[in-house]
Amino acid sequence: MNPLTQVREDLQELEAAEMQDKTEAASAHDELKKFVAENNITTFKVGVVDLEGVWRGKRIAAQYFLESVAERGTNICNIIFGWDIQDELIPNLTYTGWETGYPDVTLLPDLKTLKAVPGEPGVASVICDMYELSGEPAAICPRGILKRVVEKAESMGYSPVCAYEFEFYLFKGTPNELAANDWRQLEPITAGSHTYSLYRDTGTEFLIGEIRRRLLEQGISIEASNSENGPGQFEMNIHYSDALAAADNAVRLKTTVKEVAAAAGYTASFMAKINPDWAGSSGHMHQSLWDPATGASVFANAENPGELSELGYNYLAGVVETAPELTALYLPTVNSYKRTEGGAWAGSSASWGLDNRTVAIRSIPAKGNAARIENRVPGADANPYLVIAANIAAGLHGVTNHLVAPARVEGNAYALKEDEVKMLPGTLDKAIDEFAQSEIARTYFGEAFVTHYVQTRRWELHKLQTTVTDWEIARYLERI
Repeated sequence: MNPLTQVREDLQELEAAEMQDKTEAASAHDELKKFVAENNITTFKVGVVDLEGVWRGKRIAAQYFLESVAERGTNICNIIFGWDIQDELIPNLTYTGWETGYPDVTLLPDLKTLKAVPGEPGVASVICDMYELSGEPAAICPRGILKRVVEKAESMGYSPVCAYEFEFYLFKGTPNELAANDWRQLEPITAGSHTYSLYRDTGTEFLIGEIRRRLLEQGISIEASNSENGPGQFEMNIHYSDALAAADNAVRLKTTVKEVAAAAGYTASFMAKINPDWAGSSGHMHQSLWDPATGASVFANAENPGELSELGYNYLAGVVETAPELTALYLPTVNSYKRTEGGAWAGSSASWGLDNRTVAIRSIPAKGNAARIENRVPGADANPYLVIAANIAAGLHGVTNHLVAPARVEGNAYALKEDEVKMLPGTLDKAIDEFAQSEIARTYFGEAFVTHYVQTRRWELHKLQTTVTDWEIARYLERI
C-alpha cells in the first residue's frame, strides 16, 4: 500500500473515532441533563472513598456539575489521604505532607454510579475516581486499585462477581449525644441476643426496613436482613454483582445505614469489636469468577456439583495461601484483631472447609452460578475496595500458578494447633510486617500503595502505644 494512502486511512480512522467519542459524550450529557430534570436535582454529593473506607468529598451545585464537573472533575486537597480516621495529620508519609504543600488531586465522577439520594429531595450522589493533576490515576486510591485488579482478571478471560454481607450495631442516641458522653454507657437498640427472631425484629423494622427501602431505591438489592448474635446487632446481605459495583454497593450500604440511623436518633457502628462480651461485626465477602461469554460461574462443577471446579479450587488455594500476608487489608485496625482472637465465627487461620463457618475460607459449591467461596476473615471495619481487590488478586495468583489448597478442615478449625494449620497474624503489627514483605501486594497493588498503607497502619499502632487507656488507669494508678 502507498504510504500516503495508509496515512490518509489512519487519519480517517482517527477522525471517525474522535467523532464517535464526541457523539457518545453528547449523548451521555443529554442523559445527565434528563436525569437532573426528572429528579429536580439541585445538588450533587461528589466524593472518593479514602483508605479507611470513608466516602469523602463535597456538595456541588447542579448547574456547575453539568457545566464542568461531570466531564472535567473537581479538585480537592490530597490531605484526604494524608490523615487518619480522626483527621489527624500523619507525619512522614511518602505520598504527601507539609513538605509537598498538600496539593490538589482531581476527583472524576463515574457517572455509572449516579444515584438520586433517597430521603434527600433534590440531591444526587456519585462516586469518583482519583487522579493526580498530571492526569495519572492516583496509585493509592482504593477504587483505582480494584479497577486495575479487575482489568487483570478480564485480561485472563474472567469476570469477578462478588457480594458483601455486613454486620453492624445500632445504639440509642445520635452520634453527637454519644460523643458528649465519651462513647460510654452505650445502650443498644435491643437488649440481649435474639438472633433470627422474627418477632423481635418487628420492633426494629422501622429502621432496618427503611434502610432496605432506601438501598433498593439506589438499585441495591438486599437479599436478606436479620438480627444477629449481639444486642442491637444486625446483618444485611447484598445481592451479587460485578466486583466494582459490589464495592460501590458496600460503601453505599454503610453510608445509608449511618444516615438513616442518625436521622432517627440512633448511631450505627461497623466497628469490629465494640464490647469484649458481644459478638464482633464481620464483613464477609462472597466471590467467584464468571465466563463473560456464557455468563456462567467457572467455579461450578457440572460433573460433581458437591465440589468446586478445578479452577475454583486453584482460586481458593490462592486466597488461603496469601491470607496471612494480606491480613492487614482484611483487619486494618488495632481493634480488628479483638474480633478474630479466639475464633467466635471469624476466620483466624489460613484454612478452608466445605460449608464450614470456623475456617477462613468457606467453600460453597453449587450446580450453577451460586458456586462460590466466602472469605470470613474481613471485619465490617475493612475497606470494601481493598478487601475485594485483595481477594481477586490472591485468587488470580492461585489460578495462574495452579495452586493446590491444603487439606480441607473437617470440624472445628479453632481447635487446630499451630503445627496443624498456619495461624493468621494476631495483631496489627505482625500483619503489617507480613504485608510489607508481600510480593503479591506489590505485584497487584504497586509499590506506592504498599508503602503508603504500611505507613498509615504503623501510625495506627503509634496512636495506640502513646494513648493512656482507662484500662491502664484502673489497673495501675492506685496499686503501683
